[in-house]
Amino acid sequence: MIRVVTDQDFNVWLELAREVEPLFGEMVGCEDFKKGIKECISNVSAFCIVDTNNDIGGIIAINKDENEIAWLAVRKKYRGKGYGYQLVKEAIDCLNNKKPVFVQTFSSNVKAGKPARKVYMQFGFKDYKDGGKNPAGIDTIIMKLESSN
Repeated sequence: MIRVVTDQDFNVWLELAREVEPLFGEMVGCEDFKKGIKECISNVSAFCIVDTNNDIGGIIAINKDENEIAWLAVRKKYRGKGYGYQLVKEAIDCLNNKKPVFVQTFSSNVKAGKPARKVYMQFGFKDYKDGGKNPAGIDTIIMKLESSN
């Protein structure tokens, strides 16, 4: 089930961020990241997917102003179960489909980023432009989903 992330989920979000820091770069110790989480919660712009025990398996955050997926992570034990796909679908449904949707993700040469790229490509995202290196020093790309005018 997908639901909105609430204040009660703040620490779980930090746990998930800690799990993906090797690929994303430092987040948990960064005050700006924590502030960003709080903003996403207050703006109702983050969603989580929960299992039958109400455990959070993944979180996605969107930026409606930029029409972009701003953050996505799925816990290791839930990967390969379609959680990322369901979260991306929710995000796209909440963004403006009359304009292109953007996401910064891993470049095609990053083995650990292949599952994320695959999910975005299932929705029609295509490589758009170089995204540079992320804070973990990993190559990224900006992907774009054309509008459905």
